[in-house]
Amino acid sequence: MKFSQSPSTIFWLISTGIVLGIGLSSVVYWLVIAPENTEHLANTIPPIPSEPLQPITESQSTSDEDTSAPVSPLASISRLDELNDISNAFEQGLALRLLLSNSDESETAALLEQSEATPLMADRSDVQMAIVQRLAHLNPKRALSQLRKLDSQSYPVRYVPNIFREWSQSNLDEAVAHAATMRDDWKGAAVQAIVHRRMDLSDDVLLSIARELGDEQIASSVIVQRKIQKAIGDPEKAWHEIALELQNDQRHMQDISRIASAWVEKSGLPVLDQIAQTLTNGQVRQNVIRNILFDVVNSDPEGAFKYALTIDRDIHNSILRSVASTWARSDPQSALVAAAEVEKKSLRRELVEQVVESWARDKPREVLKVIDSLPKNAQEPATAAAVAKIARNSPKEAATLISAMENSSAKTMAAISVANTWATQDHEAALAWILDEPAIEQDRQQMLSSIMYSLVQIDPQLAMDTALSQPIEEGAVGMFLGMGMELNVIASLAYSDLDKAIELLPQVREGPTKMQAFAMISGALIQNGEIDEAFNMARQAPESERNQVYMGVAAAWAGSDPEGVLNSMDRFPSDEIKSRAALVIVSYNQFQKNLTDEQIEEAKTFLTEEDAKTLEKGPAGMFELLQGW
Repeated sequence: MKFSQSPSTIFWLISTGIVLGIGLSSVVYWLVIAPENTEHLANTIPPIPSEPLQPITESQSTSDEDTSAPVSPLASISRLDELNDISNAFEQGLALRLLLSNSDESETAALLEQSEATPLMADRSDVQMAIVQRLAHLNPKRALSQLRKLDSQSYPVRYVPNIFREWSQSNLDEAVAHAATMRDDWKGAAVQAIVHRRMDLSDDVLLSIARELGDEQIASSVIVQRKIQKAIGDPEKAWHEIALELQNDQRHMQDISRIASAWVEKSGLPVLDQIAQTLTNGQVRQNVIRNILFDVVNSDPEGAFKYALTIDRDIHNSILRSVASTWARSDPQSALVAAAEVEKKSLRRELVEQVVESWARDKPREVLKVIDSLPKNAQEPATAAAVAKIARNSPKEAATLISAMENSSAKTMAAISVANTWATQDHEAALAWILDEPAIEQDRQQMLSSIMYSLVQIDPQLAMDTALSQPIEEGAVGMFLGMGMELNVIASLAYSDLDKAIELLPQVREGPTKMQAFAMISGALIQNGEIDEAFNMARQAPESERNQVYMGVAAAWAGSDPEGVLNSMDRFPSDEIKSRAALVIVSYNQFQKNLTDEQIEEAKTFLTEEDAKTLEKGPAGMFELLQGW
């Protein structure tokens, strides 16, 4: 099969009109990496001459308009490591371009190999991208061969598109034939590059290429884009002839929205009714309406809001809430008036709160100044949102504001938010405020529990000391009701720093808290595959709690390796624990078939009469059992 060819349009440009200071990545991208972006310059900027370029002299590079402007001579390098001697990123890029333009095929291939081992101040991937582009221009097959030699850390597949953009211009048939022989990920990168680079080809040819390379959808997508580009001047026609045919293909959601947006922009928001009525796919309808309204709300927020109120099946009023929130950022007073005029009481309350919360997050101090004039139901969430926003930059100011607030759910929400934010910035100051401030005493337990995870990551011993200073109260707030807060510490460490969790375990208070801590660490050991260590941990548990810890080990192990448990039943010290392990094995196997029928029957032989009855109850029985654990 033969495909049409066109002359190479790759130009190795040295531009003296680019503003100094542009980074190397920008230089490499615009001058080397993205040749398709320079096609329109073909008639105004000549290609690089066949003879090697000579260094640009000062007189040659001086602007005609300003012959007095001083220009530093362009640095000339012969090795990649010399780039490090050039401090200016722009000049680094030019020096690299000059080096490559003077390099033949073998020299360019050698430069690519050097790029792996040479320490570079410049971004290595940008340098390699430029070298690959040059080598692809000289010999695309060799460029691919060199890519395969790159270290895997360089992700060589990312350079494949550059090679095939070049190759598809110089020899399309050869590029396609070679791409067909490559592994799937490289082939996928190649076909995308070829199809997008050769959009000058007919639809049939593009489809044939993509089909041969195993991804016809890429060509189909490009063809759709081309049709849309041609038809977008008449969006109504494009809607009926293109968009409606695509509505059952989720991959074209953005294309459909693009046409719809163009139609609304041209004819006004009322055509959105016609757009919605002609879409038979409900999910597509919602997404298109959402996308259009998110565009319209910036230019006509009132119109977008009124239309959003009419949408049926807007789950949780998500579109309407987003429109209201966006409007609030540009004109909160008008948005608030519109929300307050909504007829349905529950929706009115929801939208008013949404508007003031958005306003508070955008301009917190402004909202706090007028908080008393806001609707009563919105004052608490607005205050909480405003204080939380202030806390990001000024936690002390936010803490002062909270201290002046009356006790309420909004105060609790704000206090927890400030505590979390402050703890990540200055954990000692945040902790001192939480422990010492009388005005937040009723929320202290919640706030401590809230910051415990971040505190554990920063200073585990401080977290443990803080937790131990708090009393164990029945129904205490936190992750574990009615247990010491130190269990939060152990829980955080069990899956992030297990050795530290084991080190801190002796400090845990006796009773249910310690029993749960032992079970938690044992379970973490099981998850790590440290079975012997988990059983050793269970044996160290207080005698009165040991059976419960063993049951935790059994449950954790049965969940991850049921066959291992079944083959090691003799490791459990009592029939009761063996029964619980068997119960978990059989129950899990109902959802994940990990064991054979014969193995399940063997597991059932370990069940006590009571656990056998629990099994007969199904999920409800297991739930009751777990509640008891």
